[in-house]
Amino acid sequence: MSEHIAALVRQLAAVERDERRAATDRLVALGAPAVEHLLPLIADGEGTRRSAAEACLERLGAAAIEPLRRVRSEGPGRLRPTALRLLASVGGADALAPADRAAVERLVRIKLLDETPGDLPAGSWLAVPRAEVQDIVRALGLHDARPVTTALGVSAAVHEENSLDHRCADGTTTTEYRVFITPEFDGWRLVYGADYLNDNWAQAVEKLSARCREAHFYAVDEHNGARVWWVAENGQDKRGYRTYGDPEWVGEPMEFERDLMQDEDDELYDPEEAEEYAEGVRDPEEAASWISIQPTAVEVLDRVGHGWLAVTSPDVGHGRFRGALEI
Repeated sequence: MSEHIAALVRQLAAVERDERRAATDRLVALGAPAVEHLLPLIADGEGTRRSAAEACLERLGAAAIEPLRRVRSEGPGRLRPTALRLLASVGGADALAPADRAAVERLVRIKLLDETPGDLPAGSWLAVPRAEVQDIVRALGLHDARPVTTALGVSAAVHEENSLDHRCADGTTTTEYRVFITPEFDGWRLVYGADYLNDNWAQAVEKLSARCREAHFYAVDEHNGARVWWVAENGQDKRGYRTYGDPEWVGEPMEFERDLMQDEDDELYDPEEAEEYAEGVRDPEEAASWISIQPTAVEVLDRVGHGWLAVTSPDVGHGRFRGALEI
């Protein structure tokens, strides 16, 4: 059996794609015995074979968990870090042994003592001024909020799996999410959750503004050329822009927008600028720079506290979400 598996592993480097695909399928069909042969490729390999080996282990899923746990406990030592990463990737924190989970939690506590957050993503985010974490948690109906580094929070809520299907006791299925609340930067907290905001941003900004008096939403979709920015106060829409919205604009221009608008009598009249701002500001990051904070500038802002990672259901813990998170 070992010689057969070794031959299939070598075939992962075949020139022909069909040969590589056939080897992958056969290794996956073999299940757990293939894991020990694939791990060295991921730890030490390069290029095609490494990518193919990772794909095999991801497809093996739960079947790979016990062999990976054995590597964590028994070695060889050089494969232990790779095994830990793969356990998180295929099974989430629930796949880790208690000792590994405890070690990760200790590392997070240590990192929180001297964390220096870098710039934050500018894909989609909520912004809330002067808000306590518990108010954001209650407004959005979040659960199990726990302290995390900013790197971990962004990794969990944006870059790795941040939504999953959950089968309820009554037989129905819901979609549940991970949500990251940042430290406070110059009086603002930002809220991230790639899938959560994609599915729920309108309700989220309304609920946050109802509880926290004011909330903003910003989104930049480079793939579709879409831009959105929205301001709500006391549960009501105040001002908003959506590239593909119907209507495109909501509410009256805000003061900063009126300052950018020009007419032909302005001393510094610029036809291109006048056309760009005729109806208001379209760019979310530009709007954020005027009325809240830019995620790409938080590194130079005053910071208070740390971030929090939460989930949207009390029945879905953090451990079910897959992905090796940064710390």
